[in-house]
Amino acid sequence: MSELNKLDPVTLDFFDTAPLRVQCSLQAKCTPERLFETLRGDTVWTEWAGVIEGVEWTSEKPYAKNATRNVSLAGGMMVKELFFHWEENERIAFYVTESTIPGLSKFAEDYRVERVGPNETRLIWTVAIENQGFMRHLNAITAPVMKLVFQSWLKRYKKILETPVPKPTAQPSSGSLPRA
Repeated sequence: MSELNKLDPVTLDFFDTAPLRVQCSLQAKCTPERLFETLRGDTVWTEWAGVIEGVEWTSEKPYAKNATRNVSLAGGMMVKELFFHWEENERIAFYVTESTIPGLSKFAEDYRVERVGPNETRLIWTVAIENQGFMRHLNAITAPVMKLVFQSWLKRYKKILETPVPKPTAQPSSGSLPRA
């Protein structure tokens, strides 16, 4: 694995001021609670976000502001994330504290969740990046490509969100088992 490089922290303002900013949204037939349940997960990310190969939370549950996790990415890359904003069932935001991805000075993601009906929720996902060196000159080309890729990922995420969650089957208690 490549060497981890420290990235600069950000605040919520960065989602409005970043030199490279991509915003996508989805509307799904699910509750905000269901959507947030998947955001707190570790396996669902690998099912919809094509570049994510694994997520390991490094904080104790329940996750909240200042939670941390390590994310393994395609190509043997890795990022360490810090959730600096957490409003349960409404909004989470993290920034990358360390990364093996070259050319980054700041990287953050914002997930805003809005209830739009009894069983309908909108997710607004913003990715904000500040590149360094030559990469910063490619922002105008990079942004539309990222938007296309992210929209395809959100189509997969919507299918996951709208798939009914199986109800746990009740296990018979030892008192209700037939006697031999």
